Amino acid sequence: MSKAGQTRGRGRPRKFDERAVRQTIMETFWQKGYAATSLDDLSKATGLVRPSLYAAFGNKEEMFLRAMDDFVIRVQGDLNRQVPRDATPEDALRIIYTAMLEIYSRAQARGCLVFSTAVAEAPTHPEIRSRLAQRLVQTDAQFRRLFDHIAPDAPEGARQAAAEMAAAVLHSLGLRVRAGTEADDVHGFIANAARSIAAGLTP
Repeated sequence: MSKAGQTRGRGRPRKFDERAVRQTIMETFWQKGYAATSLDDLSKATGLVRPSLYAAFGNKEEMFLRAMDDFVIRVQGDLNRQVPRDATPEDALRIIYTAMLEIYSRAQARGCLVFSTAVAEAPTHPEIRSRLAQRLVQTDAQFRRLFDHIAPDAPEGARQAAAEMAAAVLHSLGLRVRAGTEADDVHGFIANAARSIAAGLTP
């Protein structure tokens, strides 16, 4: 077994674990960003030659778009296991933000792959910009569904406003981690934001 789950059967062409390779591609973009990641970097990290990468995953932009999707799936899986069904809005937000802080702070404080990396490429890459815009809408919607479930008595307008604010705080959290904000300050930011958003949901 070598990089990204490669295997070679006796007398057979080299095969690779697509899931492991996609994970490696995502990690590489997350660490270096889009512009600073070269095809040679991806080839070295995965152990695959360029023709194999192209054949399996497309060009560099297509690989980055896949990485964005893989990151979102990974994060959603983590969060779905974190929030208890009976959590209050403030507790739910604290749990979500703290879990995201742990993800964003891993390995050189990378922040969020989507909102810390894709934003810089959006003006010159229409497909990345489109995927980023979709993710903004999806994040608002995810928080709206959360508040519909745990704060159903709050006015509809309050739930929508809280969802948009909660999403904005999440985006800001990734930027603060990437900028190297002190841990105590980040935790204070999380506590204040969760409290303020929850207060807006009080009937």
